[in-house]
Amino acid sequence: MRRPESHFHNHPGVRSGIFYFLIILCLLQGVKWVLSRRPLEIPATEPVTSIPAAKARLDTLRATLATQNPWTLRPLDPYDLDDYKGYILGIPFHVLDSLYAFKSKGGRITGMEMFKKISGLPDSTCQRLSPFFRFPKHIAPKDSPKNRKMRDLNTATAEELQVIRGIGPVLSKRIVRFRKALGGFRIASQIKDVYGLDPETAGRAIKAFPLRTVPSFEKVDLNRASVEELSGILYLNRQMARDIVAYRNQIGAYEHLDQLNSVESLPSDKIDRIALYLKL
Repeated sequence: MRRPESHFHNHPGVRSGIFYFLIILCLLQGVKWVLSRRPLEIPATEPVTSIPAAKARLDTLRATLATQNPWTLRPLDPYDLDDYKGYILGIPFHVLDSLYAFKSKGGRITGMEMFKKISGLPDSTCQRLSPFFRFPKHIAPKDSPKNRKMRDLNTATAEELQVIRGIGPVLSKRIVRFRKALGGFRIASQIKDVYGLDPETAGRAIKAFPLRTVPSFEKVDLNRASVEELSGILYLNRQMARDIVAYRNQIGAYEHLDQLNSVESLPSDKIDRIALYLKL
């Protein structure tokens, strides 16, 4: 019986290829073993929401340092922190933004533990900052009689409205603009008509700021008013005003305000609001 020959007997190129392949494989395994013995180092990075925005803030602060007298390091209430003082103290911008958001909701930091929780800074940084902070000894509760005594939904400023949970700078300004367009709230529930204000937050605002004063105003005579006069009411557009006049021309003089429910273009959930501005 004939002895079988090697598959690579007449193929020296194949034998060389296999030899080099084994050498490369051994080298790769050696590199893999060396890398596995080294600890993985990930450079620490500070979260930045917008690099261009952060750079712009830094440029502004540098300009402030060059043109104004430097702020001396002395104890301050964290409520009074701003970009400039935070920069001097070495507080990152994203931490300052968290503190600003807490402040905009009417929050007040009463101790270092509270500051640490809100800022998210490590213990070592909080210990370094501790000598530069002083905290108010006592803050009157938001719902105390002393704080509620002079609160009025028709006179509250945008800043005062921000003590309500859920009302920030945008909503507070929107409430004030809406109130001004109305000429003042006639009933407290009108605040619920502010765009973007949910019913729960509106209820908290009404509770915290009772409607103590109602502005004097002249109601529009429903049976004599023109389309122009009716469309001047914030809750009515020109088409609604035309429909009110058309219905009056059809049935004669309105006998009671409930007849407005028969005007199809009027939203049924706003009839009570519209009636506030009308008389017979």
